Amino acid sequence: MGNPEKVKRTAPKSAGGTAEGRFRSKNDSHSIANQRSSDNIFQTIKNKITTREAAEFYGLKVGRNGMACCPFHPDRNPSLKVDERFHCFGCGADGDVIDYAAKLFHLTNIEAARKLAGIHISEKTFRPIRFPAAKQRQTDCRVNEKFERWRSWAISVLTMYVNSMQGWKERFAPKSESEEWNPLFVESLSNLDAYNYFLDVLYYGSDAEQRGFFLEMKEVIRNLERREQKWNRESADGRPA
Repeated sequence: MGNPEKVKRTAPKSAGGTAEGRFRSKNDSHSIANQRSSDNIFQTIKNKITTREAAEFYGLKVGRNGMACCPFHPDRNPSLKVDERFHCFGCGADGDVIDYAAKLFHLTNIEAARKLAGIHISEKTFRPIRFPAAKQRQTDCRVNEKFERWRSWAISVLTMYVNSMQGWKERFAPKSESEEWNPLFVESLSNLDAYNYFLDVLYYGSDAEQRGFFLEMKEVIRNLERREQKWNRESADGRPA
């Protein structure tokens, strides 16, 4: 998003154009926060996974020509074209990968995005180091203990950071359209939903998803802890965030 400290943003006016419309209510701020955070997650998923990859992962047989029997209506002859997006020439179903998962599993779009994120993590393959059986068991035990310690630490860091962002969204919400947006308010707009999703992975994800998350995100979690500690020190010293 660039450097939020140097960017002056303006809030949308109400449709009625009244004086009250020039001020953002807390509910308006929450709506914008949720929309922007969701947009970030949706775009990331669409950049990582095509509709065809998701469809095949969930059991759809797709021919070389990209045609398949549509799962959304009784279809004996393939009428669904699936690639980056999908379109059924029989029932008219149409959309992107998130729309496909949402329609297939009867989910909201944000729930579908979270489900699809698991595909990207779980499909990563890892080449294990081969050890004799006894040594392998000892190694597995040490690795599991180390991972569980890291997982507990990562959950505590993410929980603390999510709680901080929820506070920033309330505390630093602009009071007028001309007020410059605080960087911490921008941070809460951008990342609150994403970090809540990370917590979902660490609490409820499969073993493969959690270990894939560790490999991809361990540096991100370390940086979050450093940033939280920095802001806490500055707050204790009376310096503005």
